[in-house]
Amino acid sequence: MSALLAQAIQADEEAAWWGRVEQVGGGTAWYLLQTMPWRVARLGNGMLSAIRLHKQQVTLQTFSLQNLDRIFPPNLLSHLFRRSFFPSSKHPYDFFRTNPIELARQECRARRMELEKIRDRRAKSLGQLANARRAVEQALTGKGSVEHRKENVASVLEILEASLEDDPFIPPILHPDSVKLQQKPRKLHAHDLSMPATTRAVLPRLQVLLSATLPTYGTLHDQAIDPLRRPGRFTQLWPKLVLYPPLAYFTFKLLFNSTAEFLETMKEAKETVIGFWNGWVVEPIVGILNTVRGSPDDSPMVVSKEGLHSDMDSLERMVLSLASEKLNYTPEQLEDLSTAVRQGDLTPVLRIYEHDIKSPLSSVLRGSLVRSLLIQIQKTKVDVDLALTGIDRLLQSQQLTFAFVGVAPSLAILYMFGGWFRSTLLGVSGKGRLGGLRRRESTLIAIRRIERLLNNPGAGMSSRTFTIAETPGSDSDAESPRMTSTPLTQGLLLLSVTHLRSYAMECLPARSSLQQAFLEDVEDLEDPKGKLTREDQLRVVDRMWRNYGRLLGWDGDAIGCETGP
Repeated sequence: MSALLAQAIQADEEAAWWGRVEQVGGGTAWYLLQTMPWRVARLGNGMLSAIRLHKQQVTLQTFSLQNLDRIFPPNLLSHLFRRSFFPSSKHPYDFFRTNPIELARQECRARRMELEKIRDRRAKSLGQLANARRAVEQALTGKGSVEHRKENVASVLEILEASLEDDPFIPPILHPDSVKLQQKPRKLHAHDLSMPATTRAVLPRLQVLLSATLPTYGTLHDQAIDPLRRPGRFTQLWPKLVLYPPLAYFTFKLLFNSTAEFLETMKEAKETVIGFWNGWVVEPIVGILNTVRGSPDDSPMVVSKEGLHSDMDSLERMVLSLASEKLNYTPEQLEDLSTAVRQGDLTPVLRIYEHDIKSPLSSVLRGSLVRSLLIQIQKTKVDVDLALTGIDRLLQSQQLTFAFVGVAPSLAILYMFGGWFRSTLLGVSGKGRLGGLRRRESTLIAIRRIERLLNNPGAGMSSRTFTIAETPGSDSDAESPRMTSTPLTQGLLLLSVTHLRSYAMECLPARSSLQQAFLEDVEDLEDPKGKLTREDQLRVVDRMWRNYGRLLGWDGDAIGCETGP
């Protein structure tokens, strides 16, 4: 089932790509331009093959008009052009009568429809296996009696054979049913006679299925889908690589009057880019690295530690000298005063100042008032140094923050330029918000397909019915929509649900409540236990439309083509 699901997803993604190219006029013309060299190469190979059929040597004279008219009659020439340029066109004169863009669109449509057929075949096989999950579980877990397990194994084998029976990519020799025709009578041994008839009938078919069919199934699928894939990366890029430089050159030529002015502008633009890169990207990043590696003490400061200590020591000496002379402090009192000065307490000096201010003239003559004023000036200087030191420490603690804020605009410009380069020149789109517009558009297509399939579960009725042996005494669930849906409908439902789950795991915020709620709704749609009716699943779809429609742009932002289920 995993292999079938992966193959169906691959075919569905390729079909969606061709559908987008088909429905966008500019996209079809661009695709025609991208593949034009390969179409011309096919034409050249066809002409060389026709020339060799006429047993002529390939020279310049061979390609003269007279010789080409003789080798290529009108019917052959029209057929050669049609097969070389548009092999999917059916009418031999479509190449001359129809718009080439319309022929390219028909080619895209043909590939899309073929891929959808492959997808539907894989989805039908997947749906047959999903509808038989009860028999598979009973056959693998060993529940029930031996006879019931044997019948379930035979039923599962029949379902596997039926899922491969209509696949045109598998040769008849690899079909398990071919054993019935190719098996030759052989002599029965004793252990063969002891086997039940059911076991003898199942074992050869199971051997062919496991040893021949399944191992080659993936290879045959790749061989079938390879011619239908989208063009390679180089095919999609070469027009931009070839056309953009001359277009840019001629655009600049139109904007500037002379070559000298153009060259001067190019020189200035180059210097601007180099200056931006070195001054606003490299140097800030180097500064961040130096900040991380270095110590806070290594960075420049407004006030040095030595200057602060010098001012503090000077203030202390001035206060102690004044207190010793005017207040006759003892050594013990001077030591306590020194500690108080270190803590910013100048109470003794202020008392002297308050006393001197009462008789300012005599205090000035004695000098004590001037000394008190000078001490207060020194104290103010020390306070300013301490404030500047605190500002320095605050700036150092936020140095990395300022560095990242300084380099953030430059990195944002580089990010936007890189996104433009990836999308415009390389054709690679990033995730963007919630996966980007393209991914959100794909979820809209998936949820719409689920709703269509649930509203029309009888589409694509199966031509075969398989009976699953019920285990006596087992708890049988009520008949679920899974058991009444056709295999194709069930397979397409699984394909769309898998797409929604993949989107939630890759594009929604990891381990968020949004992702968890979305996955819960997806699990309700999948309904692995088969307990929900079709009406219940439609209510789940309606809930998803209401909860995620505006967030994911289902109500108008994500508008695109829809290739149909």
